[in-house]
Amino acid sequence: MVTTAPLRVPPGPAGAGRYGNRLAYERDPLGFLLDQRQYGDLVRFADDLYLVNSPHLAETVLKHTNTAYTISRDLLGEETDGGRASEDLAHWMRARSLAGRGLNRSSLRAAGDRLASTAVRHAEAWNARGRIDAVPALEELSAELIAEFCLGPETGRVPDLVARLQDARLPGALPVPARWSPRRRRLHRVGRDLAAEVSRLILRRGRTRGEDSPAVIADLLVTACDEGALTHEGAVSIVVANLFAAHETTAAALAWLFLLLDQHPQVQRQVLAEAGRELDGGSRLPTAADLPRLAVTEGVVKETLRLYPPLWFLERAVDQPTELAGYPLRPGQRVAVSPFVLHRDPRHYDRPTEFRPDRWIDRPADHALPKYAFMPFGGGPRTCLGARFATIAMIVTAAALTSRYRLTRAPGSPPVFGTRSILQPEGLTLDVTTREELAVAPGRGGPAATGTG
Repeated sequence: MVTTAPLRVPPGPAGAGRYGNRLAYERDPLGFLLDQRQYGDLVRFADDLYLVNSPHLAETVLKHTNTAYTISRDLLGEETDGGRASEDLAHWMRARSLAGRGLNRSSLRAAGDRLASTAVRHAEAWNARGRIDAVPALEELSAELIAEFCLGPETGRVPDLVARLQDARLPGALPVPARWSPRRRRLHRVGRDLAAEVSRLILRRGRTRGEDSPAVIADLLVTACDEGALTHEGAVSIVVANLFAAHETTAAALAWLFLLLDQHPQVQRQVLAEAGRELDGGSRLPTAADLPRLAVTEGVVKETLRLYPPLWFLERAVDQPTELAGYPLRPGQRVAVSPFVLHRDPRHYDRPTEFRPDRWIDRPADHALPKYAFMPFGGGPRTCLGARFATIAMIVTAAALTSRYRLTRAPGSPPVFGTRSILQPEGLTLDVTTREELAVAPGRGGPAATGTG
């Protein structure tokens, strides 16, 4: 009689089986994931899903995406063929590579010079209203910022369609297929409209762009299409993906940033003082050239992304038999990485739940973080292409708006963790007051209570 040795599996919480710990997870996703650290660096969530709790294992999984691991769902949460032999995957990665070349210093510098004026224009409208729903308002701003970066000054209906696509999107974390639902049909209809508008603008950019105009991502993709290296449909798909992903993550991160500054007035004063020193007393708007001198603001941005990474839950499907931390993995299983958990690991961060922007300023060389201990935009070959742009947009926006406005949490609007697809402060309402108004009426828009975890 031949006996088969039982399959070795990593430790995990009681209840890991066919249905795993889904109910406990759905009641409190972030708390559940943090609790799993007690079981080690690789945890069995369910028979088909393992959780990674170390930067080293996260690097192994994310760096081998497209080989041992794949992404099995597309932008809209639909099942897709992400296998190693997929022709669609090859075209997608080629388009990503071409777009990535567009994220060079000159294009980022040109974009950085335009960011502040766009941010202030939106803030002027917010101030006229007096109070805003933070996430929707910041999504409108970030949609315009990323649309201009990808397509140039002529953005047509793109920002509005991106916002409509966001409204129609179904939950993205641990999704349940619902192709029959009216909301799913609406999502695909808006998705088609967005692709058609992007297609129109790319074609127009190809006909009208001038040699003296600042380069945008669409220009490089148009050139690639002209040379036969990429199809027009491929160019459209990469721009749509960047528009949607970058606008959503940037808006969520900015919402957390303004909430944190309101909760920590001493840090807000440091950002304001820096703007006064480096931006002619705060009288001029920041540009890309100012970035090296905005160290405090950059520290605030990084600390915000550490505490509240928009991409809080990343999932990969196992595509071929492999091992992770000595445990065998088989095709069809999934491995999840939570930047939210990695960013709060006391092995890598002193007092990890505290908001301490100074930890990023003049960090000693002997205190270097493991490579994947800070990964707010993912990692590996499928990392967010707009990560550098999003960081620049946050620094410039924070510096520009803090020097001119006070954004304070409105009374009676305590935000809650939203984990529908990205991590965002749902229900956050902000009062928007100019610095001149504060000088006249300093009692307006006082700071909220400090203390955030």
